Amino acid sequence: MQGGVEPSDWKPVANIGRGVKEIRIYVLGEWRIIYVAKFEDAVYVLHSFQKKTQETSQHDIELARSDSNKLEGNTMKESIVKSSGNIFLELGFPPEEAAILQMRSEIMVDLRKIIKTKKLTQTKAAELFGVSQSRVSDLIRGKWEKFSLEMLIALATKAGMRISLKRAA
Repeated sequence: MQGGVEPSDWKPVANIGRGVKEIRIYVLGEWRIIYVAKFEDAVYVLHSFQKKTQETSQHDIELARSDSNKLEGNTMKESIVKSSGNIFLELGFPPEEAAILQMRSEIMVDLRKIIKTKKLTQTKAAELFGVSQSRVSDLIRGKWEKFSLEMLIALATKAGMRISLKRAA
């Protein structure tokens, strides 16, 4: 969302609140991030958790609903915590793993932007990247587990992107 691209796997969750959505992430298990992105100043994460059963627990729903109600009533200001900028850190992944997942995520977003900006069909994108159409489908659908960081760098390079790693101070 920070990159201006809709998440690849999300759904609205109106039973929690107006404008509330849920991102589904499948990385080393199944994760959910319940958020609101209808305000200009920020994206508000109401609740995030690892999903271990088919149905979302009532406890997780109530936690998200409570924060949604506070946000709507403008009473949440004191409990707002600025993000580190890496959702994987916020989900509790170790820093080294979170850094790799963040890089993979950013490259996947950039590749999706290229496909959208150039108005490429999946077949044309597959030709550009030198992969099968089903791999492009996996990319568009955010199938993290099917792409190593090295593979994403290779695809980005084939698409004309220049990838570099910068050390943060």
